[in-house]
Amino acid sequence: MSVIVVTDSSAVVPRAWLDGLPLHVVALDVAWPDGTLEPGSTPYAEVAARLNSSEPPRTGSPSPGSYQTLYGDLLAGADAVLVVCPSPELSNTIGSAMLAARDLGDERVRVLDARTAAAGQGMVAIEAARTALAGGTLDAVAARAEDVADRMRVWATLAQLKFLRRSGRIPAIAALGVGALRIHPIVRYAGSKPSAVGASRDPRTARDRLFREWKRSIGDGSNVHAVAFHSDRQDDADDLVRRVREHVPGAEVAAAEVTASLASHTGPGLLGLAWFWEA
Repeated sequence: MSVIVVTDSSAVVPRAWLDGLPLHVVALDVAWPDGTLEPGSTPYAEVAARLNSSEPPRTGSPSPGSYQTLYGDLLAGADAVLVVCPSPELSNTIGSAMLAARDLGDERVRVLDARTAAAGQGMVAIEAARTALAGGTLDAVAARAEDVADRMRVWATLAQLKFLRRSGRIPAIAALGVGALRIHPIVRYAGSKPSAVGASRDPRTARDRLFREWKRSIGDGSNVHAVAFHSDRQDDADDLVRRVREHVPGAEVAAAEVTASLASHTGPGLLGLAWFWEA
């Protein structure tokens, strides 16, 4: 049985992990204040200057009709489709994907809430696609995605707050005094809902907190998968990768730059670490 996994461009995945996988990424639209549109799959580096000089853009989810057309196209060459979406607390994408699947009325299409976002969502989709590549049925592919979603942890820190305030995605951040200058809030994604868990005035201290939380969660001998994701913080992401590898030499870990879809909500200076582990 052939299964194709679908996710959207707000997911963060290291490019090297995509080779040969049956994974289709839907590009969300990024709408700038001047009315121009950018594919959400555009790398952050290509929109960095504009993000720094413009008001934050808005992202738009594909319409149910777009998803329904995509399902038909994919099913013409595959036996089934699994759609991995970000948490509904963070995006309307899952609503469009589910409405399209319902209207299509085809049991070969299944929509799954990854209960996370960014690199967490990307890793859920990657593991599902790896199971599909190995010949897994739709049930097996979905089960793997659910298992990884259950294990997934995502921690992140931000350098700019105007993007997040406009998106309204994490109102609890206001409790951290985000109006103050040079505050780097620390956010945890767990159980599908993001929550603010602290703040730092030093970006390096915030980065170290991410690593400590990862280290505290990992048992000796664990089979670890991790992605350090960022916008304009390559050195810090590389540092997290190095430290993870030093602690667990056999870990599958990589750094990845975010896409325009995600950067439109977080702005420059995002640093995050997403991971899961298996005994």
